[in-house]
Amino acid sequence: MSETIDIKLETLQEKITLVKAGFSVLLAQNKQLKQSNEQLTIQLNEQNNTISTLEKKYKNLELAKAVSDSSGENSTARKHIEEIVREIDKCIALLHT
Repeated sequence: MSETIDIKLETLQEKITLVKAGFSVLLAQNKQLKQSNEQLTIQLNEQNNTISTLEKKYKNLELAKAVSDSSGENSTARKHIEEIVREIDKCIALLHT
């Protein structure tokens, strides 16, 4: 009977060793995935900033084109200017709160 217990104990110890090894592998994978996630998050933020900057530049170019357009398209320029004024008003309102 003691031989059966010894065999079962040895089998249990082997299984525990396998579980520990698997756990170590999973910890390493988790660490790697977290690092990858951080890098991708930084990259995404940089791309979002670039998109925002490009959108602002595009709006400015549209406004410049509308203002310099001498074909009587003043309504487009007026709309852009009104939009800018509204944005400025929102900023001022936020500063007062």
